Amino acid sequence: MRFYLALATALQVSYAASEPRQTASVSVQTTSGLLRGTEANGLSIFKGVRFGQAPTGPLRWAPPVAFTSTAPQNATALGPACVQQFPFASAAINEKLFNTPAPPESEDCLFLNVWAPASTGATLPVVIWIYGGALAFGTAWTPEYDGASLASNQSIIVVSFNYRTNVFGFPESPDLPLAGNNLGFLDQELAFQWVQSNIAKFGGNPKQVTIMGQSAGGRSVAAAYVRHPAGTAPFRAAIILSGGIAATSPTPPQAFANFNDMASAVGCEQSPGAARLACLKQIPASTIRTFTNGASSGTWGSLVDNVTLFSDPLQRIRNGQTSKVPFVIGHAENDGSVFALNKNNLTTYLSNTFGTLVTADQVRALYASGLNDNAVIAEVIKDFVFLCPAELWGAAAVSAGTNVYRYAYGPVFSDLQLFTNAGAWHSSELFEIFGTYPSDATAAEKTLSLTMQAIVANFARNPAAAPAPNWPKYGPGKTLAKLAYNANVALSSVVQTAGNSSLDSPCDSLWNKFLDVRV
Repeated sequence: MRFYLALATALQVSYAASEPRQTASVSVQTTSGLLRGTEANGLSIFKGVRFGQAPTGPLRWAPPVAFTSTAPQNATALGPACVQQFPFASAAINEKLFNTPAPPESEDCLFLNVWAPASTGATLPVVIWIYGGALAFGTAWTPEYDGASLASNQSIIVVSFNYRTNVFGFPESPDLPLAGNNLGFLDQELAFQWVQSNIAKFGGNPKQVTIMGQSAGGRSVAAAYVRHPAGTAPFRAAIILSGGIAATSPTPPQAFANFNDMASAVGCEQSPGAARLACLKQIPASTIRTFTNGASSGTWGSLVDNVTLFSDPLQRIRNGQTSKVPFVIGHAENDGSVFALNKNNLTTYLSNTFGTLVTADQVRALYASGLNDNAVIAEVIKDFVFLCPAELWGAAAVSAGTNVYRYAYGPVFSDLQLFTNAGAWHSSELFEIFGTYPSDATAAEKTLSLTMQAIVANFARNPAAAPAPNWPKYGPGKTLAKLAYNANVALSSVVQTAGNSSLDSPCDSLWNKFLDVRV
């Protein structure tokens, strides 16, 4: 089940967005140096800004070290992606959907990007974007995540950045201290601190930062929400898009098998410890990548260390031990469709995923009659990995007095139907949020893009208020917002309220007993 949950938070789509026409140069002095970027269409744009020293050689598998300089720095081109992993049978579809065009990759990858509207004299709210990819792949290089449209249309500052993934970012290694394993989360924290130190130079307000992530990026936002006590977070609001945030019970002791197998495969046969780690730091990154993308590789993910990631997030939320900042949380109507591809036997799927804990008859009873096995599997994945965790996290936060807005995202556009029975699929909302929809998008899709951008920006400006008209605050037994159902794409009508019991009944009937484990 652990691998399944990691895979199920994997996806995001890569679509080419047109670059704004570069018309002038602009410079800003930062802790990373004198950044020389470009001005285009009313935006100051800085790309490939180094915020961390190269995590190579002695710094491989080490916490990130801030890069500081006073020298001029070229900030006109995106930095390379961190080393990616696309293993197993899902590699072909994942690379087709989420890695096309393929970015340049490098172990030296700790770069960020800033899109800032021209100065109006007022400080602007800031949205920091965290990509998904199951903590195995993903990059701020992806054209879909170009921040120009969102920043320009909404007069907010958008920041994106790279963090290490797979064995380079989440090694699950016995050679490291437990709290030194979630390096990707430490990279994220370093990027947050860079924003706090520098964003005012771009016209941003460091006290008005919202962190936003989708899939594993949403899970990263959730982890940051939990690990910062109230009043200490380097952000004041959060947006969790289909985050798969189901780590609600203690994690069993780690066997570290995947790291040990990798070490042996690349020729470092020492016992776990300093000598083996020293050997591994001498192995070319390309050699490690060849193994991790091969048939013999395992996968890597975050470890509970009770520093960057806690075993009991729901209890910590209920007890008021978290940042307690307002958040938006939700799922897409068909979050499970891409993960259900080629899965056509419900009994086999349930056995592989849950063992003997549930039966096909139990599960079929939760869903509409007449659905074939593939459709039921898609519903199970959507509920167990995305919808039910959103219900639990929202309810826990509300019980602690936190302002929460919950949603379900429902629109289906023909230009985004990239595989069979896609629907409103996992990450389809990102085209609209970033305004990087395909060139043949309909007028309705373009309108919804402006609406979704307004929702994000409204929440960033004032997380105490509803991000769209008629969107009620969430509470158990109350209502949530169904976004853009029935072709309602304008901001004034995008919200249709629905009782959460109408969506959450499979969670309350079955799935939450596996997700909400209280100790």
